[in-house]
Amino acid sequence: SVGGKTGINTVHGKNLVGSFHQPDLVIADTGILDTLSPREFRAGYAEVAKYGLIDDPAFFAWLEQNWQGILSGGPEREHAVATSCRAKAKVVAADEHETGERALLNLGHTFGHALEAATGYSQRLVHGEGVAIGMVLAHEFSARMNLCSPDDGIRVEAHLKAVGLPTRLSDVPGGLPDAQDLMKRIAQDKKVSRGTLTFILTHGVGKAFIAKDVPPAAVEAFLNDKLAG
Repeated sequence: SVGGKTGINTVHGKNLVGSFHQPDLVIADTGILDTLSPREFRAGYAEVAKYGLIDDPAFFAWLEQNWQGILSGGPEREHAVATSCRAKAKVVAADEHETGERALLNLGHTFGHALEAATGYSQRLVHGEGVAIGMVLAHEFSARMNLCSPDDGIRVEAHLKAVGLPTRLSDVPGGLPDAQDLMKRIAQDKKVSRGTLTFILTHGVGKAFIAKDVPPAAVEAFLNDKLAG
């Protein structure tokens, strides 16, 4: 679709095998969204919210006020889809092969992919749900690193929870492995470069940035605390 990235999951991690192949045409028939289960629709909504959290705080504020219309199929749905497509197309046009700013589209995905891998890419946790939890974790970890206010994480969690998405590690059915195991999965993420961790962190809602050389010990300590409740 928009972006042209193809990828498959393997036992070694999420989307580690794939290529770039741009589409000739993208048709977005929003009526098809009505064929999704409520769970899958909400999972897709997490990716919509992501565009507000990356660099469009006004869009995120709009989502906070209009999410019910999006879920019910009102005119808000088309606006949300169009805004998301424009946002992604703009980023991809500037960085097709993810050598720079396109990595911002991975907000919440480094944590989320590790959770998906830990649940065996099963129906225990679908992709958008992992992203939702990951985006909350990204804001909370950013606050822990004194990069943003704790209020940002609280706000993001409140919105995603209102929509009906999981927002905490304890929301994953069947439980999760320990922090050390999750760190091994994070270390296999495609955003790891020469053994150093790269996360998409934030200075607040709509102020995401690429953070390189994130200390693994800080991430593991953070996950330990979150797993402990």
